[in-house]
Amino acid sequence: MKAPETYTFIVSRVYGAPVSWSISAWRFYLGIGFVSALLVGMLVMSLLFLATFPRLQQLEHQRDELRRQRDALQEQVLSANQEAFEARETMIIRVALRLAKGDSPVDEPAPSANRDEEYLPPVQITEVTTKVDRRNMEVVFRITEVIGSLENTGGFLFAVFENQDRNPPNFRASPKVGLNEDGFPETYKAGIRYPRVRRAVTYRRRIRLENPNDYFTHITIYLFSLRGGLLVKDRYTLDTVLFKKDGEGPRIQKLLSS
Repeated sequence: MKAPETYTFIVSRVYGAPVSWSISAWRFYLGIGFVSALLVGMLVMSLLFLATFPRLQQLEHQRDELRRQRDALQEQVLSANQEAFEARETMIIRVALRLAKGDSPVDEPAPSANRDEEYLPPVQITEVTTKVDRRNMEVVFRITEVIGSLENTGGFLFAVFENQDRNPPNFRASPKVGLNEDGFPETYKAGIRYPRVRRAVTYRRRIRLENPNDYFTHITIYLFSLRGGLLVKDRYTLDTVLFKKDGEGPRIQKLLSS
């Protein structure tokens, strides 16, 4: 029997004339073949996914482990940077005290001009003002470029609010980040990204006081380089009058003038 060259499909309706349409045989067979190939392809893809799913899970676990190792190494680098920064500050203070007394810094020679240039941070903080308004506390500070520095390429910043009256001390960071027992940020890339500073730029960080008795004794501002090096660590003491509820309107304290 010869195969038909066309197929005709008729749909009967309760009311009105039936609807019919015709399709050539080769198009009909081509459509069936396409649908069959699509179903087979979907079935093969599903089987491949089921076969590779355990491997994908293993790769995800390995990725998470590598990320944990990376974060641990970053924390070690940041801790080393913090120790080096504090050691340099201590050395400079000791040298300054010896020079102020008129003594010759024999044991700890004063840094040379080249060393000053080597340790000169590319930016500095020139203005810091805090404001407490109702249940919100805000710190506003300016980052100013240091003329002649070649490392002014931007970085990351944090404002850490400290309550040293508590035991242990309480720390809250803006933006939020994990802090060690000394209130030092554990992951510098979680900070606010600031670009290369041209002349000066102003930033503000705000936190909410969780209960009426909340207060802070200090604010520490951290500036990190793009590679995680500690550039600036400035700490300021807060006046407890800021947190008193007497009177209306915001209470403002200027911590550092330009």
